[in-house]
Amino acid sequence: MQRREFLAGLLALPFAQFALKFKKFLAPSTRLSRVAFGSCLEQDIPQPIWEVVHSYSPDLFLFLGDNIYADTENMTEMAGKYQLLSEHASYARFRSRTPIMATWDDHDMGINDGGREYPFKQESKKLMLDFFGEPTDSPRRFRDGVYTSAVYGEANQRVQVILLDLRWFRSPLVVAADGWTYIPNTDPEADFLGEQQWQWLEAQLRIPADVRILGSSVQMVSAEHPYEKWANFPHEKARLMSLLDRLEITNLVVVSGDMHFAEISVEETPAGTPIYDITASGLNKVEDSHAIMNSARISMYDRRAHFGLLNIEWKNNQKPHLFAEIIDDRGRRQLHQQIQF
Repeated sequence: MQRREFLAGLLALPFAQFALKFKKFLAPSTRLSRVAFGSCLEQDIPQPIWEVVHSYSPDLFLFLGDNIYADTENMTEMAGKYQLLSEHASYARFRSRTPIMATWDDHDMGINDGGREYPFKQESKKLMLDFFGEPTDSPRRFRDGVYTSAVYGEANQRVQVILLDLRWFRSPLVVAADGWTYIPNTDPEADFLGEQQWQWLEAQLRIPADVRILGSSVQMVSAEHPYEKWANFPHEKARLMSLLDRLEITNLVVVSGDMHFAEISVEETPAGTPIYDITASGLNKVEDSHAIMNSARISMYDRRAHFGLLNIEWKNNQKPHLFAEIIDDRGRRQLHQQIQF
């Protein structure tokens, strides 16, 4: 598609109305006590999950990717899929009441399991940022990728939210001889985050915070399944663990998506710091996944649509307590994990 066709299609859609309906971004002074998160939302099918998420009164919702299923190089078609999502009454009500931060994964960037080779990532990035109401002067508008961060709360109650972009800079995946299994890319020059994002991430982790939430569109801890994961780029995963140890980061939890089931896993850094990875993947798409191996798994759930919830318990002059939950579309808690820093 020519760029002028893309612009013509974009102007025909009411993206300005999307922004008007968007709950304004949180003030930096806002204390976060409840952060909801999820991924894998099919825009063409019902979305009853939103009323359940709202019933838990989250201060913030994190979209972790596959926020629509586009898989196209036609930007007018992609914009139409965002339009379909906006027209879901339950989602429209939710976004009008709850602030949202979002990153993307493959299907909403535009290609299944895609990376830096996708030719329309600049155009699909603009659609995504416009849809989620990103301000026109935001740094995200002027740099490669869609990664972002924010710090909320006052001294001793600061929560840092970091959302990574695992698509824009990513080198090609390595496929095994069976033609579909992904195996580790051991090329030391292979990129996952890209150097620009790595430098940004280190700068973010140097910002003081009492709780850090790292949003990763694919799983960071789980390493044995044949699909997309941090372990497909072992040099990059080792670099992340080393960075956390070097900066003495001991208050970070990972939230992830992509897999179409929920899972809680834990892995230690080389220095012995436990890193929990809470996967919530299936806002309205869920698959039976009990055959998927993960020796780092604490618990899993793959029966119904669900979302994740981080409850932060603040106590005076004490380290915060963190409780991670997976809640299904009936409002029932399916998984629970206490996390102590």
